[in-house]
Amino acid sequence: MKINPAPLHLAQTVITGLVVAFNIAILGTAAHTLGVFNKQQSSNPWWLPLWPQHFDVHGTKALIASAAVSLALSGSFLAMSLIPQVNLPNRPTLRALAAIGSAAPSALLTLATVIYAHILNNKAPQLDTIQTWTCKYKNSQPLEQDMALPSNMGNGAFTSLCYQSKFALYGTLVVMLLLTGSMGLSVLGWCADKWTARQERKGSEAGSVMDEIKL
Repeated sequence: MKINPAPLHLAQTVITGLVVAFNIAILGTAAHTLGVFNKQQSSNPWWLPLWPQHFDVHGTKALIASAAVSLALSGSFLAMSLIPQVNLPNRPTLRALAAIGSAAPSALLTLATVIYAHILNNKAPQLDTIQTWTCKYKNSQPLEQDMALPSNMGNGAFTSLCYQSKFALYGTLVVMLLLTGSMGLSVLGWCADKWTARQERKGSEAGSVMDEIKL
């Protein structure tokens, strides 16, 4: 029985591409929410600037850091997969090592980041994250005498910030699952490559024996 490893390699490349795309989106959304917080926290009354210690943004920073690391590692493997000179399809062991070497650290980091951010979110209302705070007050209305506040001194952007914060967190979870799947495909692809090479050797040996018999 001959196993074609090409579909496994293609699936792994597609998954790696999705990981790269998700990480870019996570970087954009998490960095944007943190940027808005840093700009408005000292001026926007909706951020309660009198109590800056109430907010914990370490979770958002961790999401940014994990996405950056995962993007660098996954992007490197994706580039190696697409560059003909590297010739990964014909070097199954190198491909498997490169895939696992890029996916395993990223998977562990993203898992730890998701757990860490979730723990911080569960500390609300004693301590709030950008996500818990914006989601809590995204639908709140200012007092009537405050309706004339400028757009950067209200909670008009809280709905968008809430959804972006959630995307960064749950997107990191999706990345972790994709990376786990990629590692599984790495093992399956390596086994398929080795099995195919073994069957080809057997076929070649059998052909040589038949040629000798005919002679």
